[in-house]
Amino acid sequence: MEKNNEVIDANDEIKEVSEDAIKTKASLSFKDRDRLITFTQEAVMMFLTIVISLVASFLYGKSAASMAGTTILAAAGFACTLFCLGLGRENSGFLFDNEGNIWRFTIIYLVFLCGSAAFPLLPKGGWPYPVIFVGLMLFSNQLIGMSSGCTLLMITNMICGSSDTFFIYFISGLVGIVVFSYANDVIHVWLPLFITLLVHMICLSIEEVLFASEPLFAGMFVIPAFNLLACFLLLLVLLKLSAVSRDWNRYMDINDPESPLLAELKGISEKDYYYAIHTAYLCEKVVNSLFLDPKVVKACGYYHRIGLLKGENNWANVQLILRKNHFPREVRIILREYTDREKRKMIFSKEAVVLLFCDDVITTISTCFAEKKEENPDYQKIINAVFMKQLESGMIDCSSITIGELQEIKRILMEEKSYYDLLR
Repeated sequence: MEKNNEVIDANDEIKEVSEDAIKTKASLSFKDRDRLITFTQEAVMMFLTIVISLVASFLYGKSAASMAGTTILAAAGFACTLFCLGLGRENSGFLFDNEGNIWRFTIIYLVFLCGSAAFPLLPKGGWPYPVIFVGLMLFSNQLIGMSSGCTLLMITNMICGSSDTFFIYFISGLVGIVVFSYANDVIHVWLPLFITLLVHMICLSIEEVLFASEPLFAGMFVIPAFNLLACFLLLLVLLKLSAVSRDWNRYMDINDPESPLLAELKGISEKDYYYAIHTAYLCEKVVNSLFLDPKVVKACGYYHRIGLLKGENNWANVQLILRKNHFPREVRIILREYTDREKRKMIFSKEAVVLLFCDDVITTISTCFAEKKEENPDYQKIINAVFMKQLESGMIDCSSITIGELQEIKRILMEEKSYYDLLR
């Protein structure tokens, strides 16, 4: 009988090993497939960059030397873009949800590549290059957007034989990339949009007015005006199609206490579900005073216990759930830092510090009510104890939080006395 049991156990072990091997092999095959798809897309972009720049130079009647120079420089410029793409994949440095979705960048790049070849047909003041720089960034990251945008601008300028125009549009594109780097939702895009168009208008005025050899007249502003209008409309379209809009809609879905994941958490552990709801509420109250992004920190408050759906609330389980449900990158970064804090013995970001104190306050007060140590606990005393414990632990010693911001967090948490009564 014992031998039969040993045989059964051995068979089970062999089965488990086989299943793990199959999963590992499947995972590797998917990775190999993704690498092949990415390599194919990059090869297509490089090939078309060379071909389109060469054909465009030929169609515009450029000399053989000019054709060769344009083609070589276009290839070299896009080679830098390929390096930036590889760096972004290696460091997970893509903005928004662009990681693993290089096809978006591929499509937008090829559209803009064709545009760069057609722009010489327009007056020099009519090129909508801020749209190209910002658009390429929105579907990748700042470095890739700058590298690829400069490559396309160089192709247009080489065909036109104009060097001063390059710097005019380079500054417009650079400013666009810098200011739109802070456009983290639909509401906040208007200021970057205004700044980009304002700088673009100034740059166009330098090109069309200051460098003009003829006297000033109203007709000089017609082409820049149409350029600004075209840039405004095209940027609105790009923002609607890009991850800025998708990210905002995604936050609207996940920052809902009745979302499917939170409903599942409630079914597993109602106590942890309500801890998450209350923590998210406090996080939102606190970050509004610290000028942090409330929707990001609120999402972290909702889902900092979501690993319980897979058993233990560790980073491996949390990461699996977040990736499967396509959570924004900012939420994944903060929750990784927070979930792994015991292993690393410290946290760094202000968002994780806010989550730490809000979670600890909710847990401590709820535990106090559950154990019925006292009917009317001293919330101020509890919050002071929480702050003293976390400060003495050294957990936030290396964080970017300031003493003034810690005092602000404490002040806001102490003002929520009436809310804590809901935890009874």
